[in-house]
Amino acid sequence: MKRPLLHIQKSLAFKLSLGILLIVAPVFIVCISFLFVRSRQIVKEEAKLHATHSLENTALHIEKYMEEVEVATENISWLVMKNPNPDSLLNYSRRVVELNPNISGCSITMEPGFFPQLSHNFSAYTIREEQLIETEVEKDYNYYEKVWYKKPTELGKACWTDPYNDFNEGTLSSPFIITSYCKPLFTEQGDQIGVIATDLSAAWLNNILASQKPYPNSFCLMLGSNGAYIVHPNRLKQSKQSIFTAYDEDKHPDISALGKAMTTGEKGSQHVEFDGSKYWVFYQPVKGTQWSIALVCPESDILGSYQTLTLVLIPLILIGLLLMLFFCWKTTKHFIRPIDQLALQTEQLAQSDFSTKMPRSNRNDVVGNLQNSFSTMQESIDQNIKDIMQTNEEAERNNQELDKANQLAQEATQRKDDTIREASRLIRTPLNIIGGFIQVLRDNQTTMSEKDAEEAVEAINQNSIIIRRMAHMLFDVSRKESYPLDCKQEIEVNSLVEEIMENVKEMYPKGSDINYTNLLPNPLTIHSNRLYLVRSVRELLINAKKFASENPINFRTEVVGGMVRFTIEDHGPGIPAELHKHVFDPFFKMDIYSEGFGIGLGLTKQHVRDLGGTMILDADYKDGVRFLVEIPNA
Repeated sequence: MKRPLLHIQKSLAFKLSLGILLIVAPVFIVCISFLFVRSRQIVKEEAKLHATHSLENTALHIEKYMEEVEVATENISWLVMKNPNPDSLLNYSRRVVELNPNISGCSITMEPGFFPQLSHNFSAYTIREEQLIETEVEKDYNYYEKVWYKKPTELGKACWTDPYNDFNEGTLSSPFIITSYCKPLFTEQGDQIGVIATDLSAAWLNNILASQKPYPNSFCLMLGSNGAYIVHPNRLKQSKQSIFTAYDEDKHPDISALGKAMTTGEKGSQHVEFDGSKYWVFYQPVKGTQWSIALVCPESDILGSYQTLTLVLIPLILIGLLLMLFFCWKTTKHFIRPIDQLALQTEQLAQSDFSTKMPRSNRNDVVGNLQNSFSTMQESIDQNIKDIMQTNEEAERNNQELDKANQLAQEATQRKDDTIREASRLIRTPLNIIGGFIQVLRDNQTTMSEKDAEEAVEAINQNSIIIRRMAHMLFDVSRKESYPLDCKQEIEVNSLVEEIMENVKEMYPKGSDINYTNLLPNPLTIHSNRLYLVRSVRELLINAKKFASENPINFRTEVVGGMVRFTIEDHGPGIPAELHKHVFDPFFKMDIYSEGFGIGLGLTKQHVRDLGGTMILDADYKDGVRFLVEIPNA
């Protein structure tokens, strides 16, 4: 055992390898640690995004079925108004349940005394119990104090109720917790004659939400308007406890804050702790109701892949360091082998003082030649050291320049990669919206109102415009250096401005908020490229609208000297002075999470330059951002 340790202690190769490892290992570990921390952030964000999408899909799934209930109720209401007699009401009630397998019951209840020939009260009720459907006239009791009758009567309009127990002794009623869509019936004179209540089983809602599990231990909650549990994994808590009573507010302020956010109709996510574990809760309101749905995911599930990565990474680091030490030792041993051979040949000179130059020898034998070789080598080394230092200084300067160029190239590549990913995301979003509205139009073409159809078509049109604008921008980037612009077209500027304003209104039909000031003579004709002049000015208006939020945009045209000037200014957040020099850089964005590719301003400036004009960012303007575009008036 002592001989291997002694050999290692005397081994120059091992000592050099260990020294190299001690220098490289901290850098290696720091880099791996940085990547590790960054990967954790990415894993968390991706997991949260996945959970958010899952929650949105679940909400859409529930809203779809609730919409079917609303449509079924609306469709049957006009039949009731058209033919309000007892037998017809029984048939209508049964028909709603038979045609809609997700509906658990339907009641058509008329105002007291509506049918003088019958009892004072009348209610036609149909209930589904598994495969059996029963219909009857309910026994005489005070329907009018029930929540499904009282709430729409007080509101004077259709509404959803919070889940309730509608069991009534001695008459046909649901044994389960239900929620109802209630629509009051009014005559043409505005008098209420009854209420249609269409029921959904809370157990059905529970089963729908229980099937949505993006993570192994995740689960869904649904709260009513007062925070009561509509859906909960522990069914004993449904309609008996609320999020405010289940936990002590002083001990769990985070859960109390979550309950307040959900009951006020907010959308978002919160990090909470209960039952000794940490969870991420993603929540959003249910459309058309005062309910809120939440997806609860254990933090251990969200970061599960990260924990696995931790267990794998530590052994990998240790193995990597050992392999690095082994290869350094083998490589160093290979390169210093001639020194070992020289040491063996000059063993007799081992006690010499090497602090001074070795004197030359007059001997002609091998030792003399070796001695003279060492002397010559020392002289040569002195000169070589000087040359090497000079070379190293030059190499260092060159390396610094190369490192700087490489860093710039890497930053440009990174911005380009980010832009490609952002382009994919930005294009995918309107495509998903278009696809969703097309599916809605297809699935609901017979039941959708004309207004809803127009809104869907308008949404499809708006998102098509967004995709077309993105495609034009990317196409211009790819071809701007290969195709010179034709700037000899005769253009009437006032009509061009009208075209630009129409384009912007097409993108923002519900409020362009552009204050336009025209100081141009009419007519005014210039020679330029109409397409790219329109795109340049339009891009600046769209960019201003995007950042100005609800504030109006000022747009002015005038002739200044021999140039036609277009001035676009907004009252948005502005651009910090230290970033002005980067505004026109390719792929530059102040906020990497904002919409856009980061190429619009740079591309617009290139177009304006190709048109023979100038585009500047007015640094003196402090109320937002002002761009000045000047095109030759010729």
